[in-house]
Amino acid sequence: MRWIGLALALVLLGSAAGYAYGHESDEGPRDVGAAHPIAAVDPSWPAEPAEVLPDSPFPALATGVKTHLETVGSEPFALRVPIPNHWVRSNSALNEWKWYPADDFEYNTYFLRVGSIGPHQPIPTVLSQRIAALEGAESVKDLDIESQTADSFTATYVSDKHRRLNMERVLPAPDGTAMVWIALIGRMSDREGMAELFPRITNGVSLS
Repeated sequence: MRWIGLALALVLLGSAAGYAYGHESDEGPRDVGAAHPIAAVDPSWPAEPAEVLPDSPFPALATGVKTHLETVGSEPFALRVPIPNHWVRSNSALNEWKWYPADDFEYNTYFLRVGSIGPHQPIPTVLSQRIAALEGAESVKDLDIESQTADSFTATYVSDKHRRLNMERVLPAPDGTAMVWIALIGRMSDREGMAELFPRITNGVSLS
């Protein structure tokens, strides 16, 4: 009984001491300072919005633009491609061709690109490579793939501080593998004209 009484006395003494300490240290809510951003996990740095400058004053691409056929490449893989009238051709790279309006040399507002593809590559593979090329381009920022099909995609991005609209399609060779990719690139204000012109160009491509 003496041991039980002693244990009970120690418990009561400890409780009283704890209460006294808590009462003395109760200073109310503490001020932890103002809220501030913390580092993100992925990505580990804040993303800065891309700077976008006003578009050039060049008129928007109109619908119903007339075209003519031009030949690119060499036999037996030469192609005939519908090209808008009065657009100037530029062979900027090996197996790649570019056309733009003759009176838009300064601004390069909208233009057409055609590139040949090595033999026996599946269309989905080439399409993925084209998207990956945009994703990895140092000059491309804020890329958004708006829509995608089995052989085409539409994307917007910022390049050289200008918002661009890109419509791109991979066309098949007679054996069903990828033969050529075609891209029409312009401004957001050119969307209506591009949407009308692009299928006319891609549907009109043929072997020479």
